[in-house]
Amino acid sequence: MIDIENTITYLLTPVSNAYWANLEKAMNEINLHSGQVFVLISLWKQDGQSQIELSKNLRLAPPTVNKMVKSLIESGFVRSQRGKTDTRIVRVFLTDKGDEVRNLIEEQWLKLEAQTLLNFTETEKLILFQLFGKLKENLTGNVATA
Repeated sequence: MIDIENTITYLLTPVSNAYWANLEKAMNEINLHSGQVFVLISLWKQDGQSQIELSKNLRLAPPTVNKMVKSLIESGFVRSQRGKTDTRIVRVFLTDKGDEVRNLIEEQWLKLEAQTLLNFTETEKLILFQLFGKLKENLTGNVATA
């Protein structure tokens, strides 16, 4: 019988949940939900993505992205537009409000980052980033091979 409490899954789950709750709280201060922020971040990198592209880039189900985009449209952060040649494609574009909220999001993001890493040395931060990079590779299937 394994000691489940001494597994990475057991340890990582409450950390992940606590982080997500703190991210949600921080984003609520600027009238956004934590998931919506990732749509905006993706659009800041490449505006005008289709909802399918957003879904793939964010590794989320299309209905989830559709719901987030609708909410962001209602809040005025993005707008959508049907494709000119293929009207089945819906592209999502940032509005001025979506561009302007970036500074507030980044400010909240940095506060959360500082809170999360408060008692870490620079060496520990570096090791943590390396470890989380490897975890992400393992969990997303994007493992670099030597």
